[in-house]
Amino acid sequence: MMRKLFIATMVGLSLAACNAEKTKPAAALPTTPVAVSSFGAVVDESGQCTETITFDIGPYKGKMDDALIGLSECQIVALHGEAPLSVMSGASQNSKRETTMLYMEPNGKAVYLFSDNRLKRVVR
Repeated sequence: MMRKLFIATMVGLSLAACNAEKTKPAAALPTTPVAVSSFGAVVDESGQCTETITFDIGPYKGKMDDALIGLSECQIVALHGEAPLSVMSGASQNSKRETTMLYMEPNGKAVYLFSDNRLKRVVR
């Protein structure tokens, strides 16, 4: 079930990226409302953080994906310095908040997968 959801998410993000302009995020997709107060600052569908955060990106610049695991949604946005092309959030049976963010990076597309506001995996 999770594999089908992941594949569907990847296809949707890929299609959204094809039509997205580099200067602004793609149109928001329908999502399941999720209470986010217990997660702190999170990224909304426009790609902006819901609160201002303080984050020193220096130690993480140029690091591989494994070094980024555990960072929050807003920390990843701060690290990139721009809003993602696409953001999808909802709930799953395994967590209260699932978020997927798509970025175009120098080496191609990167999909950041979050669970309860913590980065779990990066798919390139």
